[in-house]
Amino acid sequence: MNRPFIVILLILLFCLKTKAQDVQIKPLITAWKRTDTSQTHKAEQTYNWFRKDKDFKLYQRNLRSLYAYLKNNPDDRLWVRTVMYDIFGKREFRKVRSWQYQNDLVDTSRLYNCIKIAYRLNDDQLKAELYTLYAEISYGTGNYLLYNLKAIELQQKVGTAHFIYAANLYYNVSLGLYEGEDYQQSIDYGLKFLSFEYEERKNLDPRLYIMQLDLIGASYLRLAKNELAKQYYQHIIDTLTKRPDHAPEYQQLWMSIAKGNIGRVLMLDKQYTNAMPLVTEHLQTGIRLNFYNNAAMAQNTLAEIGFEQQLYPEAIAGFKKAYRYAIKSNTIKEKIRACKGLSNAYRITKQTDSAFEYYNRYHQYQDNLTANINEGKLSAVNARMAFDNAQDNLENANKTIKAQRLTRNLIISSIALLTIIALLAYNRKMLKQRHKEEMLLRKQKDAELEAHHAKIQIVNFTENIIEKDQLLKDLQQQINNNSTLINENLANYTLITDEEWEKFRFEFQKAYPHFLPVLRQKIEHITPSEERLSALLYLKLTTSQIASTLGISDESVSRSKRRLKLRLDLSQNQKLEDYLLSLA
Repeated sequence: MNRPFIVILLILLFCLKTKAQDVQIKPLITAWKRTDTSQTHKAEQTYNWFRKDKDFKLYQRNLRSLYAYLKNNPDDRLWVRTVMYDIFGKREFRKVRSWQYQNDLVDTSRLYNCIKIAYRLNDDQLKAELYTLYAEISYGTGNYLLYNLKAIELQQKVGTAHFIYAANLYYNVSLGLYEGEDYQQSIDYGLKFLSFEYEERKNLDPRLYIMQLDLIGASYLRLAKNELAKQYYQHIIDTLTKRPDHAPEYQQLWMSIAKGNIGRVLMLDKQYTNAMPLVTEHLQTGIRLNFYNNAAMAQNTLAEIGFEQQLYPEAIAGFKKAYRYAIKSNTIKEKIRACKGLSNAYRITKQTDSAFEYYNRYHQYQDNLTANINEGKLSAVNARMAFDNAQDNLENANKTIKAQRLTRNLIISSIALLTIIALLAYNRKMLKQRHKEEMLLRKQKDAELEAHHAKIQIVNFTENIIEKDQLLKDLQQQINNNSTLINENLANYTLITDEEWEKFRFEFQKAYPHFLPVLRQKIEHITPSEERLSALLYLKLTTSQIASTLGISDESVSRSKRRLKLRLDLSQNQKLEDYLLSLA
């Protein structure tokens, strides 16, 4: 076989391989270029194949072919869909584990750029899909709740019927709100999830339905609505009995979770005999299946039963086991339960050192939990959503300016063309035409100056939108009709340093201009710390909230309140908080 023939054969094989790859990605490209409301359903059909077939090599080949195609055929919409396909596949196949965190950071950056492209395309439906995926890879951060809420807003605008997994977002929001301890709102969004018809939820994992029932039941437990909690955990048992899960371990786990929480309700109702076997089953199943967070929950409940029955040695041993399970599963709420139980049990049994040690641990865990929750509070999310909407408005403003510039350019071009025609047609009236040209040039310069001024205004507007403190804007817009939200926004400050206090006082005086001047009239030579305390009490913060804000202990706050009451010369029967509220 001669060399030229081999070369020709290799070229033919390469061309056949390239053509085969193009054939494989052609259906993807066709589906992803759709711009109507069917685009989400068509795209989901292309994502579903790798979820079913699990062909990782084919997924990689398609991905390489898609990026190669885009290199020669740039297309914004196709680029966005390819990045989504890339991230969906990576998360589905889970091929990278040790670099998972770094990959999530890269994916977040790429998705953010895709969102900006979707804004340029003015496609709310595509934006809703991107917000959903962005929220998914941002789980555990403050963006999780924000972007799920934004996705819901956009889906409602487009129409939820055009999204296969519309119901899924309501579960995500319910989960985010539960973790932020907004239990009633978590229930509200959970009930919205359950309100979707079965046909609308049929594409979702049926386990999500079980987990939503658990979220609602757990929220009712946190709100001390025990009978409602019991109903939802019984609903889990009824659902799994009627339609058992295909995985025996999952079936056993969730049956035991439901029974364990019903047992916890019975324990709270002091029905200890009925509670014990249900909670014990929960504990044993959690240990057997290595779900130590469930083991910690059940063991804490059993220890609490012992404590209520005054079996303090047994309770201490139980809380210690629960604490070990909670450490093993890194479940902070169960660590808090165990440490609080140990502190109380040691205190009652006069073991002061141990009681003090676990009391300190309890407060350390509680402070960490509070810090994490505060970061993702719904009030902060609403502020960030307002900023996001401002970005959207800015995009619209920029589009308007571009349209105005295009109109101006068309007008100038038309004037120039008419001028040339006029000069050619009326060459005998050069003097008059010269005057007209000067007038036209002056108008053109005026138009350019106006356009330049408009450009400067837009640049200033853009910088102001980015740099201006969003909190102040919210306060100014809502001060007359929403004092509760103002109080929440003011309460987000931390006042440990003088700089932070000055910033807080500046915002507070804008919200309540009469309070501090009146207070200074009541107390001569008032100190900054007294002003600080008075302002926080005026905002109706509790002693614990004030202590967290000022970075001091609850006892220090109580002492400061007593001193302030003396300074104001109040009687024993007068309440300090009521008096301060009356000042303004």
